[in-house]
Amino acid sequence: GSPPKAAWEGEEAGPLRGVPGGGRGAPLLPPPAVPRPGVVELTVTAPRAAREIGVAWLAGRADTPPVAAFKKFLLSRRGSLLPS
Repeated sequence: GSPPKAAWEGEEAGPLRGVPGGGRGAPLLPPPAVPRPGVVELTVTAPRAAREIGVAWLAGRADTPPVAAFKKFLLSRRGSLLPS
């Protein structure tokens, strides 16, 4: 077979989930929170896909306990959350 060609790119998973129904291809997406009837999902194991995200907060503002715990979690894994 030939290598796949990217024909669509998008930021929101919702509209991309409609691509197969329109006969326009097969999107690579994270699993949905709720499975959709009639949609077949396959797990891709290689190559590993990654997405860079950023987190920002206001300096000098008191954090609630959940926010403080989340920031501590993220900062303790800085660099290790990225694929090597």
